[in-house]
Amino acid sequence: MTIIGDSIASRPKLIIAGFEPLDQSSHWFNELVSFKTEGSGLGLAVRIIVLRSTEALLGASLSADAVLHPLPAMEVDADNFVGQMVTFGDAEAVLQPLWARLDAERLAASDLIYFPRGHPILIRGVGWWLAEQPPERRPNVFFRIIGDELTDLETGRFKPRAGFYRLACADLRKRPGQEHVFFLVNSTTKARSVSRVCWRRPFMMQHHFGRPPADVPASVPVKPIVYVHLNARSGRLAASLGGIIRRVVAIEPSARFLIRAPVELSATIAAPEPDIAASVEVLPAGQSMADYLANLARCTLVLLAYEAQPYKALTSGVFTEAASLGKPVIVPAGTWMAEKIAEGYGVGMAFEDPAAGSVADVLLQALRSSDRLGAAAREIAPRLGEETGCRRFIEKMMALAADPPDMEPRYRIGDEIDFSDALDSRCYMRKGWGETEPWGVWTVGRHAELTLRLEKDAGAQLILNALAFAFQGRRKTPVCARVYLAGRKIAEWVFDMAGSEAGQPRWLTALLPAHASEYPGRIVDISFDVDATSPLAEGISGDQRMLGLGLCKLFLTSAVCQPPPPS
Repeated sequence: MTIIGDSIASRPKLIIAGFEPLDQSSHWFNELVSFKTEGSGLGLAVRIIVLRSTEALLGASLSADAVLHPLPAMEVDADNFVGQMVTFGDAEAVLQPLWARLDAERLAASDLIYFPRGHPILIRGVGWWLAEQPPERRPNVFFRIIGDELTDLETGRFKPRAGFYRLACADLRKRPGQEHVFFLVNSTTKARSVSRVCWRRPFMMQHHFGRPPADVPASVPVKPIVYVHLNARSGRLAASLGGIIRRVVAIEPSARFLIRAPVELSATIAAPEPDIAASVEVLPAGQSMADYLANLARCTLVLLAYEAQPYKALTSGVFTEAASLGKPVIVPAGTWMAEKIAEGYGVGMAFEDPAAGSVADVLLQALRSSDRLGAAAREIAPRLGEETGCRRFIEKMMALAADPPDMEPRYRIGDEIDFSDALDSRCYMRKGWGETEPWGVWTVGRHAELTLRLEKDAGAQLILNALAFAFQGRRKTPVCARVYLAGRKIAEWVFDMAGSEAGQPRWLTALLPAHASEYPGRIVDISFDVDATSPLAEGISGDQRMLGLGLCKLFLTSAVCQPPPPS
């Protein structure tokens, strides 16, 4: 026994610390089981730490230590801002059980810590904790950023709580050991959010959940079965599900529907209307993970009955699991799931409109093509099981830890910067700018600067696109804004009072010198020299600021495939 214990103690460790509530029917539980299995298979000693409120038998099934206190929600609005600032500032005690558990492990630089969800208190705390460790005892720490931590799922704009992430990450940047902290994302939307809010480089990973067990048979039913997954973000589709089913069975009477709904929708879904009841089976809301996967495996198609807007930021575990089982998936258009289908990480179709008729039409089309779609889905399923499994995820963390890259964020060509959102734009702004306003930002003074660090594949010839206008006051002469790249003049934008659009923002362009993306560090320094004046000098108001260029939006594109500017 001593030999075995010594052997385990000498293995690199993977510590997984989850502050989310745990239940046996959740994806989170399935993920932990897979992390434990796959991490052990890779030679890691896996330790799992969960909330102290975790049910004892559930924790024991994972050999988990239930010691953590829940973290404050940090949902911020105008009424509670001061209170949330106090919570953020005084939250050190909530993490003491975590630090005690990590200190007991006597971690080394070869060990990994994984937090499945980010939190500003946790990010700042990790920075403090790492700084206190000697270099040889600083493990590599990974945070997965889900999507709704930073972004309002209904509007797509940053939440007020994202400001606390900015504060936490600003503190982290100054701490010794910060180069050991990695932010992991699984979509370009999240990568953009992390780069701008956290001012830190994100690392792209494939969306993962526990690989379906080998004993889950992915059968092909004789009669078509549609697995319908509802959740708290189903919105209008939950209300119109009866109409969708009615339209489908009117044309495909042999089709059956398996419906899984969350507890809050179960009362609505439990009693389908008499004319469709024979075609519907409502699954228990609290079914085990094994039962969930078995039901998923026996269907023909999977319908993710979700509203589109939240899934521009969120990802879907059901999608990944269905694709890994070789099932075609019907998804809302314009979402992460639709992107994954286009990238070859799933097979399926998308509905553009959540109305019952639109969704039913897509379902019927998919049912008619189910043999072809199913064959294509089954063909790629083995690859997806490998690429989206926890084992590959752990391997990528190990690879990042072995050769840590720099943590400076990159600007991705084509991504628009919104200067009316401080969290979206301030990370690029250097000297010479005013406060962020609802429309954008003024240059204040005659000179203002922006800095963009580009990705490796930025392209040889780039174009600067800006939606801007000038402060003209009462001046009759044109206002000039000279644009520079690394001190070299590349354009001059002229604004005058002539025309009906005088004083209104318009799209302007400047061609960057060839190979600007190959400048040292791929850093593009853009500056503006503007003929500025103040509202006071123009006799308009008492505002003494020297206003020049009003910048609303900006982005870079490749000169090879220059798109028209957004409307």
